[in-house]
Amino acid sequence: MKLRRTGLVLAAVLAAFTGSAGVAHTDPAAPATAVALTLPAPTGPHSVGVTEVHLIDSGRTDPWHPDQRRELMVEVWYPATVDRGATAAPWMPPGGRQAQNTYLDELGAPPGSWALAPSHSHQDAPALPDHGRFPVVLNSPGMTDTTGWSTAQAEDLASHGYAVVAINHTHEAFSVHFPDGRETVTEVPLDSPQEVLRDLLLPTRVADARFVLDRLAEIAGGPDPQQVLPPALAAHLDLSKVGMFGHSLGGSTTAQAIHDDPRIRAGVNLDGPILGSVATDGLDRPLLMLASGNYPWSEDPGWQPGWPNNTGLKVPLRVEGTEHMSFCDQQVILPQLAAAGLIPAGTTTRTVGSIDPIRSIDLQRDYLRAYFDAVFGRIGTGIIETITSLARPEMLPRP
Repeated sequence: MKLRRTGLVLAAVLAAFTGSAGVAHTDPAAPATAVALTLPAPTGPHSVGVTEVHLIDSGRTDPWHPDQRRELMVEVWYPATVDRGATAAPWMPPGGRQAQNTYLDELGAPPGSWALAPSHSHQDAPALPDHGRFPVVLNSPGMTDTTGWSTAQAEDLASHGYAVVAINHTHEAFSVHFPDGRETVTEVPLDSPQEVLRDLLLPTRVADARFVLDRLAEIAGGPDPQQVLPPALAAHLDLSKVGMFGHSLGGSTTAQAIHDDPRIRAGVNLDGPILGSVATDGLDRPLLMLASGNYPWSEDPGWQPGWPNNTGLKVPLRVEGTEHMSFCDQQVILPQLAAAGLIPAGTTTRTVGSIDPIRSIDLQRDYLRAYFDAVFGRIGTGIIETITSLARPEMLPRP
């Protein structure tokens, strides 16, 4: 069985790797009651709000539809004031849930056998007052992935005082729902050659990220008469402190966006290749790189010890026991399905590794938060001292 999604594992570059993700097996029977799949709670002191924002780039045509302006849906998590007993928001927006259904169908989970529990966030809650301003961290998902697939990471950062802004890359993302009822679906074959990734998807994603920063600056720079963001959120965004992280092609996007936009002060690449001009030019700002245990980019110049022309701080680490899809919410979803007997344990191991799933998410959250805390001076130590002090045995240096 060949998986339609790799998250996706950049099929053009990882044909052999994606082929190993599928497993022949006897389909398990659906339980009488759907298994509720749950997210680990965020670890910070603040409640979390979440909102979706529709943005239109009047200065740019859509690469897939040149007769249209580029439109985006972004999802924002942030520290919030939440009434006692308030109902939590869905784990993923509609497009993310559709993608999740398709992905788990292809992994062999019986239809109707599972359901996503609510998230730990609250829809459109007012931003937390009297807390100072929130550093802004952009998030770019994996190839064809949607926002909501990295909710565990985003909620945790928000609970510690960050605003996390995740971007649905329209016409590449599996499904994007707009407020007027329109839905766009992916128009990107997963067997696209690497040139398509480098010359179409990567520059489009970087342009998306830069446009989102432009719009956030406009919204945060004055009154928000159209209430684009929930109450008080615009005034609390600190756009002098912008970071970025992404999984797979989102990690590639992060590196290139830092290269192209000086407003982005640092980033985290979660198991993605280094593509585009940044591969030869290098960076002059910090980049934390977390690779899976079987990271396949051995010839990638950005992962080599002597990244050509790189002058910025590079911290490359490998997370022992993980696989490519460990760096998104599939790390917690698939083991719960395996524990319920809904997919084979071998499928889970091949897809998200042998590491304890909660341990894996904890490591990712710890390193993301500590890294950005150090970058933005929220703690009293520098990046290297901070990363060294975490000293987790699963985190091995990656040359």
